[in-house]
Amino acid sequence: MPAYSAHPTPEDTVSDQRTAQHLLDLAAQVPDMHQLTQPGLEERFGASTDVEVRIGQVWRARWDETVMLLVVLAVRDREVQGAPVTIDPSREDDHGIVVGDTATAFGVAVTVWAGLTATVPNRVLDQLVDVWSDSLVRCIAAASVQKPAPLPAGVRRGRKITSPMDPSAMLRAELTDDLELLRQAPGLPVAVPGIEPRTLAAILGSGLDLGAFCASLNVSQAEAMRLLRGKVPMTMEQIDLVAKATGVASEEIASSVRPLPAGLVIRMEHPRWRSTWTRRARRLGIAEERARLDGSYGAFSLAARETGGGEPDWDSRLRQFLNNSAAGEEDA
Repeated sequence: MPAYSAHPTPEDTVSDQRTAQHLLDLAAQVPDMHQLTQPGLEERFGASTDVEVRIGQVWRARWDETVMLLVVLAVRDREVQGAPVTIDPSREDDHGIVVGDTATAFGVAVTVWAGLTATVPNRVLDQLVDVWSDSLVRCIAAASVQKPAPLPAGVRRGRKITSPMDPSAMLRAELTDDLELLRQAPGLPVAVPGIEPRTLAAILGSGLDLGAFCASLNVSQAEAMRLLRGKVPMTMEQIDLVAKATGVASEEIASSVRPLPAGLVIRMEHPRWRSTWTRRARRLGIAEERARLDGSYGAFSLAARETGGGEPDWDSRLRQFLNNSAAGEEDA
């Protein structure tokens, strides 16, 4: 991470696709940018576990090494439609708009790449950093579909890129690639009504040694039968143990795992749980998607043991799972 001066120019702030992370790092060092530090963000928006995703919010989106700022233009169950935002007004195109330094929390002019508006999954949203006015959001939304709209004070249209070697053209290409990387972030398996996976019993066949199966998983026969019939989900650890004990590929074993209810997936991929998954992944030395998958199936397993109808309180089930897990005590 580069060092920053105490009084940066807009050029010092950042001029590439790493804007999002760099800006928040810079904010921690500049007194008049307190509102973009972690304490400042918590003062403005509260705890991350309480945040709801709404139109007009600006989020840091992140997956692996890809980091980007996005202004939200539409919200759906598992995804948002958003336009990339960069902190360098000298990088722009004629499909976007440039917002002046007094219209946002960033304190410098920003470029909104409205022509790159795309749908990205909620699971990549990492940190809420700003909320923009309705008039500004309407202007961006209109620009994203190339419709004329009034420009709020301090906002201008972007200038046309005149050469493929223009730095703006290069940045636009990088942003396009980064958006695709964010879109490809692995999600949770979602149940499709009317489609049931092949059971583990069917995969392992009639020659299964039930006693050895129970011993390999350290479960009772009753619990083993529930797993074999697909009545309760298996954890990733159990999948690996079954594969080792039976010689069947772990991918084939995993194909028997019952997909998760849509309501559970929506909750577990919401950014309010993002910090839980990242902390848990670091603690256990696993990938973030594995931490989310294990936690989601843990919550699902608890709900599967309950009786009664109605949609479970998935957030409560996850907290219960984390409380029951030695590795998750600090996350509950």
